[in-house]
This record gives sequence, C-alpha cells and structure tokens, in this order.
Amino acid sequence: MSEKLHPRIRQDILLGLKLGAVMIGASLLLALARRQGWIDATLVMRGYNVILGLAMAAYCNLIPKMYGPPPRSLHHATLAQAVRRVSSWTMTLAFLVWAALWAFVPQEYARIVSMAAVGASIAISLGYTVWKSAACRASRGH
Repeated sequence: MSEKLHPRIRQDILLGLKLGAVMIGASLLLALARRQGWIDATLVMRGYNVILGLAMAAYCNLIPKMYGPPPRSLHHATLAQAVRRVSSWTMTLAFLVWAALWAFVPQEYARIVSMAAVGASIAISLGYTVWKSAACRASRGH
C-alpha cells in the first residue's frame, strides 16, 4: 500500500481518529468517576450515550464535505452531493435528538426513541437516494 492518499481522505481519517480518541477519553473519565463513587452506573450510561450522540452528530455534519469516489459526470456529482447533504442533515438531527433524549428523558424511553430517530433518519436517507436515482434514470430515458 505504497500509493499516497489524497489530502482530503487523510483529513477524513484523522477526523475519525480524533473523534474516536475523544470518545474513548470521555468513557475512561466516566469509568474513573464511577470507580471513585462520584456517579452511578445509570449516569455513566447516560453520559456515554450523550457523548456518542454528539460525536456522531459532529461527524455526520461533515458528510457533504467528505471525499467520495470521482464522479462520472457533472450530473452524477450533483446527485451525489444532494444525497450526501440530505443524509447529513437527517443523521445530524437524529444524533442530536439521541443526545438530548439520553440527557433528559427517562432511560427506558431514551433507549427506544433514540433508536427510532436514527432508524427514521436512515429510512429518509435511503428513500431520498432511491427517489433521486429513479428521477435520474427517468430523465435519461426520455
């Protein structure tokens, strides 16, 4: 693997590593606080899920700027950018909802509704992708 990475790919990888390091560091601090008796197990779970939600929202917010495969045409580049933008918005919103639910809602509801929010964002992203792809095929057929 001697080929050089595109600078944008390198930035995307470094961002993922930095977010992972922040999440691991925060988890270690939560575990330390639990061992010291400063917080209970419920607060550890809530804290970790808030951190997870915020980190994923930050990462998803950058999806439109991420490097992708080279487009075959300007039309494909426009389509890919639109799909990335919608996916980014829905996933960012879903993970912000995730973080807010785990911060403020009773745990049994947070567990279910946070997963439903992420599932809905995935469904919206996939639906939008299928819709745009079908529109693209239809416009090429005429």
